[in-house]
Amino acid sequence: MEDFVLEDEVALCSSCHGEDGIPIEPEYPIIWGQEYFYIYTQLRDYAAGRREHDLMTGIAAEYTRDQAKELAAYFAEKPWPAIPAQIEDGDYQLAEKGITGGQCSACHGKWQGDSRIPRIAGQQPAYLVQTMHDFKNDVRMNAPDLNSTMKQLDDPTIDALARYFTTIAVQ
Repeated sequence: MEDFVLEDEVALCSSCHGEDGIPIEPEYPIIWGQEYFYIYTQLRDYAAGRREHDLMTGIAAEYTRDQAKELAAYFAEKPWPAIPAQIEDGDYQLAEKGITGGQCSACHGKWQGDSRIPRIAGQQPAYLVQTMHDFKNDVRMNAPDLNSTMKQLDDPTIDALARYFTTIAVQ
């Protein structure tokens, strides 16, 4: 993309991911405050076809590596927004069982992210559900270990995990 202007690209990203960091749709991820390298890697994965989305694949394909790095740095420096979150009865126990069985904390640690690992604490629950299902159903192929891990989890556990991870940031 020859005419790359950071402010214009940020406006494009914000049209879905939110001007205040809260996405306009529940299935869209929060990218404000997300890990720099994770954002950069996802943009490159979209561009290379390792991750697909009707809008993001084409957009990311236009960015050079330096442009993707510039966008990743911009959003990584933003504060993580707080979203309304609610856990249902039984979610904590079901989520803990899923975390243990799926060994989630082996990579995700304290859920706040760490360079190559995305922050999932406080993330949009519908996005987390969709992401876990995409891995479970071999739709998303850019983290192969997660494909087999998610296959072990049933739908109620996935739903409980998403609500649990969303509420961690607001507890």
